[in-house]
Amino acid sequence: MIWLGLWERRALALIVLIVAIVPVGAASIGPLYAEASRTTIVRDVLRAAPTDGRGWRYTTPVAMESGLREFTAGADFLSAPIRGFEAQSQVARQDTIVSLMWQDGQCEHVTLLEGRCPTAPFEVMVGEGFAGRFGEEVILSSFAAHDKKTNQFVARPLKVVGVYRANSPADPFWFNRSLFAALATEGRLERAEPFFITPETRSEGYLLGSGQWTDYALVFADPERITGGDLDTIAVMQARVERVGRVSSAAVFTRMGDTLRTMTRQAGALAVPTYVVVGQLVALAWLLLFQTVADLVRARSPEIALARLRGHSLPRVWRFALAEPLLLLALAYPLGVLTGRAVAQAVVRHVPAEWPPAALGAGAGALAGGLLAAAVAAWRTARRPVTEEWRRTPRRAGRGWVLDAVVLALAGMGLVELLGAGVITDASGQRTGALAVPGLIALALALLARRALPGLARLGYGRTRRRGGLGAFLALRQVARGPVTAGSMIVLATAFGLATFAVAAWTATLGNYAETARFHLGAPAVIEVGRVTPEQLAAAVAKADPSGRQAAPVIRVPGSPQMVAADPARLAEVASWDPRHAGGIALREAAARMKAQRAPRAMLGGEQVRMTVAHGRIPPKATVRFFLTIRVPGRVGPVSLPIARLEKGVTRHTWRLPAGCHKEACELRGLRGEMVLPVAGEDEFDPVVLPVAVNRLEVLSGGRWQEVDAGLTDPARWAPVDDSDPVQADEYGLELRLVENSGSGVRLVTYPDPLPAITTGQVGAKALPGLDLLAGVGVEAAVPSAAAPGLSDTGAVVDLDLADRAAFGIAPQARFEVWVREGRAAPIAGALAAAGLEVIATQRVGDLERRYAGEGPGLALLLMLVSALAAAALALGRTVLALYTAARRRRYELAALAAAGARLGALRGSLLMEQLVVVCAGMATGLVAGLLAARVALARIPQFAEAPPTPPLPFDLAPGPLALLLGTGVVVSLLATMAVSEVLLRGIQVDRLREAQA
Repeated sequence: MIWLGLWERRALALIVLIVAIVPVGAASIGPLYAEASRTTIVRDVLRAAPTDGRGWRYTTPVAMESGLREFTAGADFLSAPIRGFEAQSQVARQDTIVSLMWQDGQCEHVTLLEGRCPTAPFEVMVGEGFAGRFGEEVILSSFAAHDKKTNQFVARPLKVVGVYRANSPADPFWFNRSLFAALATEGRLERAEPFFITPETRSEGYLLGSGQWTDYALVFADPERITGGDLDTIAVMQARVERVGRVSSAAVFTRMGDTLRTMTRQAGALAVPTYVVVGQLVALAWLLLFQTVADLVRARSPEIALARLRGHSLPRVWRFALAEPLLLLALAYPLGVLTGRAVAQAVVRHVPAEWPPAALGAGAGALAGGLLAAAVAAWRTARRPVTEEWRRTPRRAGRGWVLDAVVLALAGMGLVELLGAGVITDASGQRTGALAVPGLIALALALLARRALPGLARLGYGRTRRRGGLGAFLALRQVARGPVTAGSMIVLATAFGLATFAVAAWTATLGNYAETARFHLGAPAVIEVGRVTPEQLAAAVAKADPSGRQAAPVIRVPGSPQMVAADPARLAEVASWDPRHAGGIALREAAARMKAQRAPRAMLGGEQVRMTVAHGRIPPKATVRFFLTIRVPGRVGPVSLPIARLEKGVTRHTWRLPAGCHKEACELRGLRGEMVLPVAGEDEFDPVVLPVAVNRLEVLSGGRWQEVDAGLTDPARWAPVDDSDPVQADEYGLELRLVENSGSGVRLVTYPDPLPAITTGQVGAKALPGLDLLAGVGVEAAVPSAAAPGLSDTGAVVDLDLADRAAFGIAPQARFEVWVREGRAAPIAGALAAAGLEVIATQRVGDLERRYAGEGPGLALLLMLVSALAAAALALGRTVLALYTAARRRRYELAALAAAGARLGALRGSLLMEQLVVVCAGMATGLVAGLLAARVALARIPQFAEAPPTPPLPFDLAPGPLALLLGTGVVVSLLATMAVSEVLLRGIQVDRLREAQA
């Protein structure tokens, strides 16, 4: 019997089923979408993290396996560990320290320049800096082997069987360690590239002194296996990182803590907006479901009345009335949950969505609207007089203002709280409550429009009596007294209000993403390259782009403030810029203001360097050393030469220059002295001070000593490294005052101080970090701007050559980039690779936009867009169906009009006008509500996981999508109403007047 009834009312039953699926799907999609989106966020953040931010380096001198198992317990998302060991030793009779190292798979990540990989004990593969030792033996001061004849440990030479070059220092295999950079360590010792050995060398060798082997294992989180639920496990592992060092001799090196904070912040920024969005959509779906289920129960009212006449008990009548809607709701539950899962997976790029219990519970709770609607409709039907059920034209009941006034008051109070107090916030502190504003505004305007529309229709009564024909006469009166006008207006206006706001918010957000990505990236495309010297970077770019209009060399330095160093002329051709942010100044003019005069550099080209000094009496037992800081061609970092150890009577001190200075001149960057006393002076307020004057610097080249023009007699050519006293220099030379147990350093000034720059924020009060992150570079705001290319916060864009002159070296955190124009990334990248640069990655503005859209707020807005458009389409369909149902209940009235001589065209016009007035009024109200909500709430809703300080966000609404939404709604409603009107007109038969109402 139930199935026959559903088949008899199959159109309405299908609509009820579809409408019931929506709240179930909308409710279940919240937990499903949140879980899948957390996984998407975790994976995207992990992929974007630096190598040491994607895993852990677990080191220990003992018990590696047991400690590693305990550290990684419960983390099934980790890749297989990469094991290795290392030890430090100095090369005998050299000022060089090296790492003896083995890492599983090491030979697969280097390029052999000569020879082969080590395979036997006491074989070693060295870096290209030791290429001259190929085939020879190297002795390390702390590495020995057991001599069975003498039963003693003796120095054991290592045979160089291969020479390598690292494929890429940025290879994750090396865990972001500075293994292949030439750096000065421990004062006078240089660190060479690692010596790769075999495990047998360790087992058969012996470390002398206090040296020991350190075992380590690299473990990485696999982006393809990790899920959002693993955040807790990562947090536990990070807690173990702090515990390991306290309870054992092991240590863990990682930047996973930074990655975890980013993951947690973005995941937290998703949860609250998602539930705010889903809550509004579920409320709207409840309203739709309430009205549609009530329509189904009302459609059965004659049958229910007949059951009452036959004497059935009240429980049996209720069971009969509720059977069909409850069956449809039961079918809608699994279909709604499956639909929510499918939508969640589609929106978050097919990440497998888990089945959290909250999704099933939320879906079941969403059916409450349908159950309530069925119960209320059945209660009304059971109480309504039987004669009323069979009336051809139902009586119109008056509607009071009390309920509307209460709802409007609550909506007003909610808007004040949400927009003013910010009662709802997410993990980043942003006011996510603004996402609930469009629902409240749309509901308030829908209630007012519902009240206004019948009154406006009545204003046309007089005009339609005199002119306009029968169609307008009937349509306006039906709109004014129609029983479905009120409910349809509320549903349609609220749904289109949400849809309009969703479209406006999404298009404005995409514009904000594009603007932010454009400035934060700096150019249409950015090519990240390997670490080279600024000169090498500029030369490679010039070779790849001889025109000077397609690419620009850039070094980006993180910090607070940030710094971007670039070639000004090339920057003007490729960088993103908006003159409105800089007081109307064009980029070419801004780039020109970055330039300044440069002082000559001091070059050291030759085999040796000699320094002549004069000094006072050296305190007893004091050790006084001097170091030259130089830039060696081809080396990114500085090199410190221990040129002098001052002794009584010795004025000239000589030191060999690195091999790189023989073919191409090195550059003098600074001079540093230190005095160490075993026993400090008795008076701490009057420490021992030793004045030293550097009189002369010379280099040996071609067998002749030549003086270097280093400006030793000009105090303007030198500046203190720290905040010490100004530099003193006269005709006797450059004076340094060495204080006991401390150092004194000066740097050669070949740059203006402060540097002219394009600045954002209050950077003038802070020193720039400099290429070496020493935070000692002043800046002058030559062009203050609200946004500058490459800067996401307070910072400055400076001339790359000036920034290089102001730094001793380049910090490991610095990024080497080439900015290119639109469409030129691929050819420029190929040319850079041909020029010898390592091309690591290419990022475009679109890539950064997609990353922003993949953060929590972007995913929540995408969910709102998809769901609101679906709800608007469903509300439009439900409104047309409700109007059709109401008109069908008036078929006897229409038949009577036809019998009285009304023309078919007039009746068709009446039906069309009635439906179009209600539909268009609802859509217009929703459009106004959505635009009003966008005006008051758009700037308050979270769009980024962390709101960017720059650039200023435009929040521009795109008229095209809004016009498309409205136009599509009008066209679809027109076609639907025309189809419905024709169906109704075909059902008008005068013979029905002789029939009894069934």
